Amino acid sequence: MRKKLSDMIGVFILIIIIVISVAGVSNLLENKESDYRYASFFTEKQSVDVILIGSSHIRYGIFPMELWKTRGISAYNLAANGATIPCSYWALVNALDYRVPEAVVMDVFDMWPGRIVSDRCGQVHEQFDAFPLSVHKAQMILDLFKDPSLTDRYGNNLYEKRWELFWNLGEYHSRWSSLEKDDFAGERAISESSRVWKGAMPLDRVVDRKEQVYKETDAASDSTGGTGTDSQAGKALVYDEQSKVYLEKIIKLCKDRDIRLILVNTGYDCSEEAKLFHDSVRGIADSYGVPYYDFTNEDIINFDTDLNSTGHNTHVNFSGAQKMTERVGNILEENCKLQDHREDAEYEKWRSDCEAYIADKHKYLREQEDLENYLMFLYDDDYQIMFDVRDPSVLEEEKVRKLIENLGNRVESFEAHAEEWDWDAEEKTDDSQKLIIGVYSRHDGQLVDVRGF
Repeated sequence: MRKKLSDMIGVFILIIIIVISVAGVSNLLENKESDYRYASFFTEKQSVDVILIGSSHIRYGIFPMELWKTRGISAYNLAANGATIPCSYWALVNALDYRVPEAVVMDVFDMWPGRIVSDRCGQVHEQFDAFPLSVHKAQMILDLFKDPSLTDRYGNNLYEKRWELFWNLGEYHSRWSSLEKDDFAGERAISESSRVWKGAMPLDRVVDRKEQVYKETDAASDSTGGTGTDSQAGKALVYDEQSKVYLEKIIKLCKDRDIRLILVNTGYDCSEEAKLFHDSVRGIADSYGVPYYDFTNEDIINFDTDLNSTGHNTHVNFSGAQKMTERVGNILEENCKLQDHREDAEYEKWRSDCEAYIADKHKYLREQEDLENYLMFLYDDDYQIMFDVRDPSVLEEEKVRKLIENLGNRVESFEAHAEEWDWDAEEKTDDSQKLIIGVYSRHDGQLVDVRGF
């Protein structure tokens, strides 16, 4: 009897060792992208005023720490690349298990009309891997992947792969050869890293807009979100019923939890199907008394300077995101009475996060080697900018001129051969350069960078 009991205990201990070992291997091999975005949200000790949800247009377009720096609003960006409206609904459901904000700002841009999830399975993992396993996460997986015929762009059956969202070793088991230093970082280090941008991320590049021209449809003014007819193509356009269902779920969820919901549309130059859905949102929002702001009808973005990409999936770059964040801040001020926490003693950690955020923006600026990107990253109210023009021909480039004009009153001085400026950075400049730029921080008065081009 004792031997049998001893054998059972040994087997039990062996099972525990195997489970712990497999879990450790799984954590090591897991792609940490999701954790580096969102981990600190789940460990945040202070209340969160605003949660931002939606697609990559929000992830790259709204900076929570700018809302903190300028208004003292505590916010997290839980938007994700390739997120559909159904995915945004479940992201919010799971987020509310940890934080109940005063307001939710949601982008109604639908990257995948007709799809319940992105056709890139990796994007779903990037959005949800950081969310701890819970009843709501299990419900989410079973709901989003309930169609046995659901496939990705490569023909892989996502219904069969849904279990990897419960236990993702199957998704990442082959990452041994691609492990990097960040994969060995501890949970605390990853959480601290994610606090700096709080789910957001800036985009570089400055591209020229290629505007999408839409054909007139009867549905553009249909407040119920019905069907319209493309008279030139002779086909019926139907808005995405599935997106509407989940949008209404989000509206009802926020109402039940006494959360102020604000809808925005960032779908510049989106597809006709997506535009049709956007046009229907106005009626849906009005019927529920939800404020809706269509950024595509507002003068927010400078299309000469503020785009990272163009076409159907147009994204803003860093300067465009600064402008969209400022607009969202104004919208929150119009619709909510949010407390300014900048002087609250219990938000000391947010103040240190802001210092790290400002330092990281400086780092992004210093990393830019291209003049256009450098000028674009100068669009920041923290910067006091001085230009020393050594060769006026550099200003004859149209894009350069527009980017400088875009900086507005951030430019403190614009002179030719300003030899009296003492930047103590001769190693960064030489006589062959046409333009020398000195950047100071209004935050602390320190020299941020000196660069010659």
